[in-house]
Amino acid sequence: MDGSTLKIRDRILSQIPGILTELLSDVGTNTMRILGDTPNSILDPGNYLESIREFAVKVQDSLHKHDANNKTCFVAVTIYHGKHSYFVVDFNNTYYDYQTAHECMALIPVYVLRLSKRTPRIFRNRLLDETIARTLRVMHNGHGQDPLPLFDNYRDPNACYSNPRNRQH
Repeated sequence: MDGSTLKIRDRILSQIPGILTELLSDVGTNTMRILGDTPNSILDPGNYLESIREFAVKVQDSLHKHDANNKTCFVAVTIYHGKHSYFVVDFNNTYYDYQTAHECMALIPVYVLRLSKRTPRIFRNRLLDETIARTLRVMHNGHGQDPLPLFDNYRDPNACYSNPRNRQH
């Protein structure tokens, strides 16, 4: 990544704590799912997972800083062709059970953390509650017992689910 991209990343990262502090003061610390909408242009194409992980970890650290008892889980990353890729961090989700997540359709309120190069912001998107629950269910099934975060890279033409849960005995 060049210097200007690193500056943009740093600026976005520095804004995440304030955005999340404001969110928690507005909506409280109830269970929610944070969907990080990340521009592909600020990710390292040589290592998408590690370059997006920095944003997810900043989200987790910010939520823990608000209250050390907050529970977070970096659940998944999806890299898409086009302009944006996504990560999911669950917040105070007491329903999450890795062993049965491939069967779970619990609807968790989704808040989109739009990591825009101009003005990052966060907003509630009820229309994504079911979509994200279904997507995570499919990812948990497809990845079998892979460790979190689950990682789907649609830019990799050789990517496939090698040991889905529904085929394990």
